[in-house]
This record gives sequence, C-alpha cells and structure tokens, in this order.
Amino acid sequence: MALRQQLCHLCSRSLSSYAKISQRKVVRVAGSKSTQLLQGLFTNDVNRVTEEFSIFTHLLNVKGRVLYDNIVYSMDKDSFLIEVDKDLLGSLLKLLKMYNIRSKASISLEDIDIFASFNPETPVNDNGTTDGGFVDPRLSLLGRRYLGNPPNDSVEVPEDEYNRFRAGLGVSEGTRDIAHGKDFPFEHNLDFLNGVSFSKGCYIGQELTARTHHVGETRKRVVPVRLSGSVPQDQLPAKLNAGKRAAGKLLSVYGDIGLAVIRFQYLDMELEIVGSDVIAVGSKPAWWPQDHR
Repeated sequence: MALRQQLCHLCSRSLSSYAKISQRKVVRVAGSKSTQLLQGLFTNDVNRVTEEFSIFTHLLNVKGRVLYDNIVYSMDKDSFLIEVDKDLLGSLLKLLKMYNIRSKASISLEDIDIFASFNPETPVNDNGTTDGGFVDPRLSLLGRRYLGNPPNDSVEVPEDEYNRFRAGLGVSEGTRDIAHGKDFPFEHNLDFLNGVSFSKGCYIGQELTARTHHVGETRKRVVPVRLSGSVPQDQLPAKLNAGKRAAGKLLSVYGDIGLAVIRFQYLDMELEIVGSDVIAVGSKPAWWPQDHR
C-alpha cells in the first residue's frame, strides 16, 4: 500500500507541464495503399485513426514479441505519422520498406518534435484534439501528445520528469523499458492500454497474441515499483527475487521509481534486486481493469 500512496501523491501534485520527448522520432507513411500496409503490421486497427483520433499499437515479430511500440496519428487522408523510439528508427524504416514492395506507399523520416503535456490533477477523459494536442491513446492520465509545437498554457520541464511520472503510472515506452524482440506485448499491458484489436484481421505475431488473450495465460506484467535506493542504469535489467524464488525483473529506473515485470503473487512484497542491496516493491496501478486489481 505504501507504493500506491506514494504514486497517488506523485500523480496528485498540481502540474501544468510539458516535456519535449527527445527519445521519439516520427516516420510518415503516405499513399492510397498506406492503410493496407500498416493494417497488416500493427496490432491495432489503423482504420480507427483520424485527424482527431490517434491509436497506440505494437509491431511484433513472427514469434509475437515486441519490436516497436508506436503511437499513430493522421494529419490528412491516406497519410500517417508514426512515433518510434529514435534508437529503433533505422530498423523500422528498413522493415516498412521491406513490406512496402506491393503497397507502393511513400515512407519518409519527418523532422517533427514530440511534446507530452501532463496535468494529473485534471486527467483527460476523451481522445480528441485540443489546442492541437492528441489525448494520449494509451491512458488519459498521461495527458496529451503534441506534434510540432508545444502547448501554449504549460511550463516546460525536463524529459526525465515526464518519464518518472509515466513510470509511476506503470506505462513502458521505448528501448529503455522494452527489450527489442524479446518481450511479450501483454507483459507490457498492451491490452490494458488500448493497443490491440481482436477483430481487425491478420497481422504479424497475431497467432500467439490472440491465443494468449483467449486462454488468459499472462501471469506477470509490468508494474511501477518503489525503490529503497539508487540503481545504476548499467546494472539493468536486474533479476528480482523473493527469498530464493525468482519474482521478476527490474527493467528501468527513473529516480526512486522503476518499472518491473513481476509475477502477480509477488506484488506488494519486498523484493531483492540481485547484485544490489536495494529493495523494490511493486504494486498494481489503480487504473488497471477492475478484475485485475
């Protein structure tokens, strides 16, 4: 319970802030066949994207593991803007071009800055544009995403402050949190974060993802953790133990808050970070679906 109280305090501070998300870049995919191309790659339904509605999605490999986490926008018909971690920009462009042989879509890197505006005291409850911003399609508590220009009514803060806030909500993003080609999407709460459609049709990695959903085999997920001390980034990821039992893995650290994938039976317990004297305690976020809290 102590972690939940700390995170509630973190999320209830009076904030009207924005941060430039320098770790994210933008790829444009355009043309009459662009929807067809992306629909066969992404876990979510690209047909839902409009000039007022963005989507969150993963792009998986054939084994159903996460390659990219993306937010997809549209500024005009048959033209999509895709957020991607800058460390994976080159590989995403290569993959898109490989699958673009038949679709003949235009694929290009766009010089567009991304900003995140967040005010936990006034969470957003829709997914539309306001002052040019898109409500974050993953979770309304995350605030809004802005492309090109920051919001007019907020104060800029360091990117690390936004990342700590995001980690406090238990939302992973990019290569710092997600192991490229190794992690499963539901471990990173793709289904809880509105990132998958179970009715859209085929996409890469669909078979394992659909089977996991229908049989309910996800026994561990990413959650926020409270840390008793500092953990150097070069020691991550780090194993988490409950006594002699393996409990999970610490993925990333943002000050005294981290993100870890933990087996459900070890939540709200003090866990040893292997190779460190720091203790981690993970807890389910309050925004999770009622039947998973």
